[in-house]
Amino acid sequence: MILVNTMKRTKILSAILVTLVILLISFLIYINYDKILIAVNNIVYYSISNKIDIPGYTINQRNYEFKTVKPTSNFYPKNIDEVKDVYYTVLNNGWDSFTFYCDKDYTNCKDDIKDIANDSEYISLINNYVSPFNAYKKYNTLIIGDYEINLTVDKLYSQTEINQVNKSIDDIVKSLKINTTNPTQNDLLKFHDYLISNVKYDDDYIDNDIYSISNKANGALIEKIALCSGYTDAFGLFLDRLNIPNFKVTTTDHVWNVVYFNNKWLHVDVTWDDDEYNSRNRHNFFLIDTNKLLEKDAEEHTFKQELYLELN
Repeated sequence: MILVNTMKRTKILSAILVTLVILLISFLIYINYDKILIAVNNIVYYSISNKIDIPGYTINQRNYEFKTVKPTSNFYPKNIDEVKDVYYTVLNNGWDSFTFYCDKDYTNCKDDIKDIANDSEYISLINNYVSPFNAYKKYNTLIIGDYEINLTVDKLYSQTEINQVNKSIDDIVKSLKINTTNPTQNDLLKFHDYLISNVKYDDDYIDNDIYSISNKANGALIEKIALCSGYTDAFGLFLDRLNIPNFKVTTTDHVWNVVYFNNKWLHVDVTWDDDEYNSRNRHNFFLIDTNKLLEKDAEEHTFKQELYLELN
C-alpha cells in the first residue's frame, strides 16, 4: 500500500515538473518571441539561398563599360538599384533563366520587384544595351515567398536566325574588305551604305506585328526588307563584330544606333539615311552628336536623354 502511494506521488510530481518545464519554455518563448522568429527566418533564408545556381555559360555577352547599366556578381540585392543590376546582368549574359534572393533585411524587396517588372520603360531600356541576340520577346518575373525571385527570358531570335545573321555579317565584312582589327570610319560607312543599297523599307508592315521578320536583323540581311528596328539590329550586330561599343535609343515610333567612336558617343540612323528625303545625301545621320541629330530632325528623334547617361 505504501509502495502504491509512493508511485502515485512520483507520477504527480513528474507531471507537475513536466508542466512547470512546459510553462517555463512557453514563457521564455513568449518573452523572446521576436528573437526566435528572427532566428527561424534566418535559418529558412540561408537554407534556401544557399541553393543559388549561377549558370556556367554566357551567350553573346557584351563587355562594354556603360554608364546607364552595369553588370553585377551580387545576387543578394539589398536595394532597388542592386536589383536592377541583376535584371541587366541576366539579360546581358544571355541566360534563359536565373533565380536570385533578396537580402533578408531588404523589407521592400517584393514591392520593388513588382515595380521593376511592371516598369516597361526600364525593361525596354536595358534591352537597348544588350546584344540584339539576347533581346527579349518576354521578360518574366516570378516571386516565390519573401525572398526568392525567378527570372525567365523568351528571346527574340532563334538559334537558327542567329546562325544565319552571323554568317551573313561575316560574308559582308569579307566582301567589303572591312578591317576588323582596327576599323576606321570608312569601314563603318561601308556597312552603313551596304544596308542602304540592299535593304528595302517595309512599307507593307502591319502595325504592332512585333513578330514580323522586318523587326529583326535577319529581315534586313537575309530577306532584304526591314523596319527601323531591323536596320538598327543589323548595324548593332555589325558593330559588335568589330568590338565597337554601341547601344540603341528608342522612342514610341523609332529606334536607331548610338556608337562610341573617336572617344565620343555619336548617333547613326541608317533608316533615315535610307529615305527618299536623303536620297542626295545618304550620310545625314551618320556619326553625328545629339545636338546635330535634333537640329536635323526633332520630331521623330526627340528622346528621353536623362535615361541615357552616356548622352548627358
